[in-house]
Amino acid sequence: MLLPELYKEQISGVVSCYDRLVIQGTLPGWCFAGGMTSFLNANKIRIFDYPQFANALRERSALMFPL
Repeated sequence: MLLPELYKEQISGVVSCYDRLVIQGTLPGWCFAGGMTSFLNANKIRIFDYPQFANALRERSALMFPL
């Protein structure tokens, strides 16, 4: 028996939603070395600065999508 059924006298409503999404596939422009280099160059990110760029992106993502 599900919890809403078990406690239906005490529950006035139920909200349901997805708890996570799985996105599969590739990013065609980034899935090879030349594509990633082009992306970095277009955004004025030096290849040697990529670790700092990736860490900042990871930290922003962690704030937006906490585990």
